[in-house]
Amino acid sequence: MKVLIIDVSGKGGIAKGGASRVAGNLFYELRSRGIKTYYLGYRSEYIGKCSNAFLLKGGSAQRTARELLNKAKLNKIISESRAGRIAYYSAYSLTGVVLSNAGSWLSQIKPDVVIANSIQDFIVLKRLKPYLGGAKIIYVEHANASGDYPSAFNYNILGLTFGTGRYVGLEAARKRFFKFFDGIVALNMEQFRNVKRYNRNVTVIHSSMLIADKRVDGTRLDKLRRFLGMGDSDRVVLYLGRLSEAQKNVGALILAFKGIEDEKLKLLIVGEGKSKELYDAMSKGDNRITITGRVREDMLAYYYSLADLYVLPSIWESFNATFIEAAYFGAALLLSEKSINEDIVERFGKRLYTFEPSDVNELQKKIEKYFADATLRKKLKGLSKEIAQEYSKKRQMDSYAAALKKLHEKGKF
Repeated sequence: MKVLIIDVSGKGGIAKGGASRVAGNLFYELRSRGIKTYYLGYRSEYIGKCSNAFLLKGGSAQRTARELLNKAKLNKIISESRAGRIAYYSAYSLTGVVLSNAGSWLSQIKPDVVIANSIQDFIVLKRLKPYLGGAKIIYVEHANASGDYPSAFNYNILGLTFGTGRYVGLEAARKRFFKFFDGIVALNMEQFRNVKRYNRNVTVIHSSMLIADKRVDGTRLDKLRRFLGMGDSDRVVLYLGRLSEAQKNVGALILAFKGIEDEKLKLLIVGEGKSKELYDAMSKGDNRITITGRVREDMLAYYYSLADLYVLPSIWESFNATFIEAAYFGAALLLSEKSINEDIVERFGKRLYTFEPSDVNELQKKIEKYFADATLRKKLKGLSKEIAQEYSKKRQMDSYAAALKKLHEKGKF
């Protein structure tokens, strides 16, 4: 069986983020399970030049527009506004991405199954479908397109309502999107039920810990601690991920942390995104807070290993992998009630340490309680070990391999 993995979700011609990491792992891991894989998309930290990869040059109209806007110092204003994002996604659907000779390449490899990882992939796949023969096309629901949004103009869903074709409203856009695919991989049971309204061929595969290099050298870790200005007795609260206040809600974490009077407590925020300047401004004056920006893939294990407590303050998530990664490296978890889905709650229940994401005062008290209560710390450390074992990379990749083989042989999951 031949499987093509598509990922054109990258900005500026570089694929990045959780969906791209999944794409990269599928590209390499499925091979060891008897499946021949190909990749079409932007270069990334996970996939480089190789004979089975068709790497796009990133010459999209969007990239050119962004460069012009940056020169005019308008990019931030437009990217932060709904009107600007509507214009961006509308242009995306009209111009697509420059694909060069991708069509002839696809005609040669003749994939049996195609995996899409983002809403933007749908735009490209519409154009490529004539070259795909009878390939089954599936979508992994990373973008939570089936989620509960108050309107078609919600900031988090504009890519679906304005990036998939002529504006028709949220519900019609969902139907147009999900019915295009031969199957959907949901990341949790809530998505499973929601997607079933539009496409009956759905299966559930949970996220996992996908960091390739898990080894942590003690000397190198000590050097990183010194580089970040942290002493041996300092305790570290970590957030790692995209910096987008509309979803990730890191501002609440910063406010909660600043309310804690403890010079030995440090807040480490690792990641990049359009809200970084906001978080820099919010953190100003508190030298206990460090915002690093994006770090290299091979350094993620070290940043996770610094953490005593990992906080995920998101307003919504489909199935976030960062808390699984933090758990793997031994951090206790403090999770927003909106960041965890019913699958996780059903499995671990009241043992989870959670807070209401809009309640900064509760978040502050939960952080303080964790560091004051040795019994709680011990319980949460033990829980992290269980979570890391439950959502293992092997289990996730085995599930993908089994689902793809069943789809190829029977036409359904």
